[in-house]
Amino acid sequence: MNLRLKINHLSLHCLVAFLLFSCSPKTGENDYAVAKVGDRYLYFSEMNDIFPKDCSGDDSISLAKLYVDHWIKTRLLLKRAELNLSKEQLNISREIETYRTSLMIYKYENWLLQEKLDTAVYISEIQKYYDANKDNFSAEEYAVKAVYLKLPANAPALWNVRRWLSSDSEKDVQDLTDYCRTNAVQFDFFDDEWVRWAVIEKEFPQKEAATRQLAQNNLIEQRDEEFVYFARIREKRAPGDTAPLAFVKDKVKSIIINKRKLKYISELEQNIYNEGLTKNQFEIYKILK
Repeated sequence: MNLRLKINHLSLHCLVAFLLFSCSPKTGENDYAVAKVGDRYLYFSEMNDIFPKDCSGDDSISLAKLYVDHWIKTRLLLKRAELNLSKEQLNISREIETYRTSLMIYKYENWLLQEKLDTAVYISEIQKYYDANKDNFSAEEYAVKAVYLKLPANAPALWNVRRWLSSDSEKDVQDLTDYCRTNAVQFDFFDDEWVRWAVIEKEFPQKEAATRQLAQNNLIEQRDEEFVYFARIREKRAPGDTAPLAFVKDKVKSIIINKRKLKYISELEQNIYNEGLTKNQFEIYKILK
């Protein structure tokens, strides 16, 4: 046993000695009763699992005190409940059996799901479910496909930039790209992917004004003393519109897996029932006489 563990055990035994009742029985060389409520004892051996491996002596004492206090409060509360509840209220055998049944079935089903359930979801399945249930996926914020540019205020031929931004021709897109490589401080082309508008909005000096412009226009332009800022909106979804698939893909995947779980459990219950019926494992008697 290393020095730290020796110190920990010494500290714990000191705590035990501090908490001992004069009537506490000794049950073994290293096991003592550390607390008592009524005729119930808490033994040192019952506390082994509460201490982390790297727990210091002071931390061990603190944890032990908390545990003992909690144990005492729980036992005192239980005694008070036993004194004040009626016989009918104290008869909890049915509730215990119902809870035990539910817990065992829950654990068994979860084990089966982990072992047997196929959780691979292909993008084609996600797309199909999304297309069939678009009304269930509303955007919570603006989403856009856009081009964003940040140019020096003295950049040449800004009128050409506006023209290129307004065009969808391949040549104009290429001319804009070439221009940006030479002159732009920053440029991002989100033409083919949905992004949160907030990602672009934060780049504008007047953010709220940019969002107001977004609601009305597809070309947003602002400037300050040093720069000119542009955003060309190719496509947008406002809050309340159908959210782009890219924004809800994980949610759709979870829904598909949850539906598989429900189907698996339903089929499991029916199969077990059918097997029990075939093997005469149960009987149904007349319900009403």
